[in-house]
Amino acid sequence: MYKKNKYLKYNSYLVIVLTKDRIGIMYFSSSCAMYICTQCEYSSVLKMWKCPSCWSFWSFVEDASRPSKKQKKEADSRHVVWAWHVLKKSDVTIESTFYPLQNKEIQRVLQAWIKRGWVYLLAWAPWIGKSTLILQILEDLGRHLGVSVAYFSWEEQASEVIARRKRLFSDTISGSAQVFHAPSFEDIVATATSLQSTCIVVDSIQTVYSQDIQAAPWSVQQVKRCAEKLSEFGKKNNVTVFIIWHITKWGDIAWPKYLEHIVDVVLHIEWDRFGETRFLRTQKNRFWHTDDVGIFEMTLFGLQPVTNLTERLLKHVDTSVAWTVLTIWLDNGRPVMAHVEVLLTKTYGKYPSRTCVWVDNKRVDIICAVLTKYCNLKLAQFDVYIHVPWEFKFFDSWLDIAIAAAIYGHYHGHMFDPKAVRIGEIWLTWKVQQTRRHPKRKNEIPKGFHCIDYEVCERVQLLSGL
Repeated sequence: MYKKNKYLKYNSYLVIVLTKDRIGIMYFSSSCAMYICTQCEYSSVLKMWKCPSCWSFWSFVEDASRPSKKQKKEADSRHVVWAWHVLKKSDVTIESTFYPLQNKEIQRVLQAWIKRGWVYLLAWAPWIGKSTLILQILEDLGRHLGVSVAYFSWEEQASEVIARRKRLFSDTISGSAQVFHAPSFEDIVATATSLQSTCIVVDSIQTVYSQDIQAAPWSVQQVKRCAEKLSEFGKKNNVTVFIIWHITKWGDIAWPKYLEHIVDVVLHIEWDRFGETRFLRTQKNRFWHTDDVGIFEMTLFGLQPVTNLTERLLKHVDTSVAWTVLTIWLDNGRPVMAHVEVLLTKTYGKYPSRTCVWVDNKRVDIICAVLTKYCNLKLAQFDVYIHVPWEFKFFDSWLDIAIAAAIYGHYHGHMFDPKAVRIGEIWLTWKVQQTRRHPKRKNEIPKGFHCIDYEVCERVQLLSGL
């Protein structure tokens, strides 16, 4: 605990340390040196060998931002007076420049263009395709005159980046683009300024360090300060900045969280663990909505856009059985067709099992309760297994009527129309209601199929006739 003592010097404190068997008292002044952990920025008066916050060893360094006693005395002797100045409006106006993109899936996510002067952050797991996606974006930018690109990489050598570029596009890099192997922030800024680059790429930010910061590379302090300086450099010089970053084992963007606030756009790539499908999502966009997703397939020639996702699904779906139902789901605002599979087996335990893969178990319990109450289904005697192929997590209410129809059809052995697509939410009052962005879902239904929603099926009891 800290306690101010009026009998001590000005800005002095008494530190009282309480333990089980003793009490320790320590006196210090606020002008003494402070020590900061280079891993988590935990501050302490003492230079400890182990950080009590992140448990890292020998990570404390002296805080260079705090002036020493000698510097304070010199400042007092010079009688430094702080003042505020009214900023004058600059007569120079910079018009917004937008670079259109050619890749349709990237257009869907980034609203068809890259704006000059913005800062983009691309993050996800290693070897998922972040550098490949950046190279494809640079290929689109290279087709425009006056776009000078500087690619700075430290994890990979410049020859490796150029070799990947030739493998993807079978020629040299379009436009005036150059690749450099440099980790120093000062070298990056000096090179980009001398080349008058309009776009720079930092791959990746954890390898960049500033010589003005007394902290080890890869530390939180280095990442925060270098990201701030890169953002400041891009805004002042009207330069587009792409920053590549990684995630933690829990799936969140790695520390510091502050890094997401100083950039304009945050992109992340997801994937299915056993396939080559990639999903590009916008987690933050300061100037536009984040309501879409781009679907790609990783090939030898880069991330190829997937435009026939519905056709691929229909090739592998067997709608001739009673327990398979088609529906439309929204992935970050993008409607995509999916199908639900349901299996009922007789239970031999005390309580029936409800096993769901990529579906919310609580919504399945609600649907089973509604079917038991209003459709006279004795589901307490059956174990219910529900599966939605592909590794998507469904927590929206649009899946209710599809799950209910699949359970009803499997229970009675009733065959439904294989060309029907069911979209709707089931309430506890046995009514079927429309889902979020219902018209957008209906527009995704392919030709030859018809929709069964709240307008056709108003109550759950009508499932038997549909």
